[in-house]
Order: sequence, then C-alpha cells, then structure tokens
Amino acid sequence: MKILSYAVLVLEMAFAGTLRAQSLQDSVAAMARNFKGDVGIYALNLADGDTVSYNADKQFPTASVVKIFVLGKLYQEVNEGRLSMKDEVVLHDSDKVPGSGILLFMHDGLKLTLGDLAWLMINMSDNVAANLLTDEVGGVGKVTAFAKSLGLSHTAELARIFDKRVYPDSAERKIFGIGVSTPRETASYLSMLYKGEVVNKKSSKAIIDLMKYQFYDTSIPRFLPTYRDTIEIAHKTGALNSTRNDCAIIYTSRTNYILCVYTTHNADQRWITDNSAELFIAKVSRLVYDKFAK
Repeated sequence: MKILSYAVLVLEMAFAGTLRAQSLQDSVAAMARNFKGDVGIYALNLADGDTVSYNADKQFPTASVVKIFVLGKLYQEVNEGRLSMKDEVVLHDSDKVPGSGILLFMHDGLKLTLGDLAWLMINMSDNVAANLLTDEVGGVGKVTAFAKSLGLSHTAELARIFDKRVYPDSAERKIFGIGVSTPRETASYLSMLYKGEVVNKKSSKAIIDLMKYQFYDTSIPRFLPTYRDTIEIAHKTGALNSTRNDCAIIYTSRTNYILCVYTTHNADQRWITDNSAELFIAKVSRLVYDKFAK
C-alpha cells in the first residue's frame, strides 16, 4: 500500500509540473501573439529542466547581446595565453563610434586594459570597447567561429559597430545588423556558462560575475521582487530602434533559471524606459519567475 501511495504521489507531482509548464507556455504564447512586433522567447528552469518557448529557433538581431560572445572569445584567448586581461590598448579618436557607452567621450590617448574594456563592453554596453575587443581577438570571423565551436550554428557576429568602412552592408547585415542568434542558442550559451563549459569553469564564472554588474535593468529585472536583495541576475541587453532584447541567468532562493527574450520589427521605437518592448520583456520575466521560482 505504501509503495502504491508513493507511486501515486510521484505521478501527481509530475502531472502538476506538466500543468504548470503548460499553463506558462500558453500564457507566454498569448502575450507574444498580442505584442506589436516579432518575438522570440526561451526559458529554462535549471533545477528541473522545464522549458518554455516561442519562436525559440528563429533568428533575431542580437544588437548588443552579441557582446557576450565577444567576451567568451576574449576569455578563450586569455586562457590560451595569447592575451592577458592586463594588456593595454590605447584609445584613439578614430576608434570612436556613436551609441551606448562612455569611451566616445574620453580623450585621445587614454590607456585601458582589456579587463577595463570587458567591463565597459558588458555593463555599459560600450560600443567603442566592443569594437576594440573584437579587433583584439582577431575580428568578427573569430567571434563567429568561437560560437560555432560551441554548437551555436545560427549565431554570429556580423560586423564591428557603426563601421561600414570595414564591413560594407551585405544581405545578412542589412537584416540583422551587428549580430544574429536565436533565443534557444543564446540560452544554450548561458547554460554552458552556468555549467562552467565556456572555455573552463574559471572563465565561465568570471564571465557570469561580470554580467551581474549590468547597468541596464529596465527589462528582465524590472518587475522581479527584491531584485538585488535576494535575486541575482547575470544578463546582457541589446537595443536598436525597432529591437529590444534581454538574456539572463536568474538566481533565486528556490531555483535558478535562464530567460532569453528577443523582439524586433517593433511598432514602438521610442528610446524611453517605458518602451512597450521593454515592458513586454519585463512582464514575461515576472510571469516566468512566478511559475519557476515562487
């Protein structure tokens, strides 16, 4: 009798988990269908393997999310002895490009270490830092090859930022801009980081620790309770006029999980914190949190 009762309990728990996942899947899909733009979503509960997806295998412009792949390639170069985080790069006026970051406003001749550039590229999403690091690791082709080596066949860095002199527009770049990936592949990369499989455990941890200092927190972290008190988030955002993205590893007291949300062709192209895509990502994030972590 006890064995039978235990078996019934296990079946009930499994069924309840399936219902929770299905309910979340339906809710996320409904929200995505109602959004005025194209949406891709992939969430993975790292405790039990539950997933939620919507257009998870569709390619989207990464915008600045591509910088996490540049960072991975940088750590590979450091691990193999070709570069050091203490190596210095001199900033020149000719390196400066518009957009996010602060190096655009710094003086010609400023010396920065590769570690400085990595911090600025991820946490301030500095475009100048991203270009300088892309050059240091051997160019966009090397970053793309690094992603492919991890099995990310639909992920690539396509161009330096705002630099058509080096990378004239191609059909792919006209569609995706500086980078391309899918929600599932970006989530897979984050999962590999979580498991210590990007370069090695030490490098993976260093990358995650860096991503926890992300300055832009108006999307995935926005509606999460006690954010920064009991919840840690390692994430990277990306934004273009009609694109808003955020991809994260979320650490909570109950479980840890991954969430990647890509949006593009968005009707709302305003550069404000209440942009509808940023609010959409924040609402999806809270919905996933309520199902995975509460």
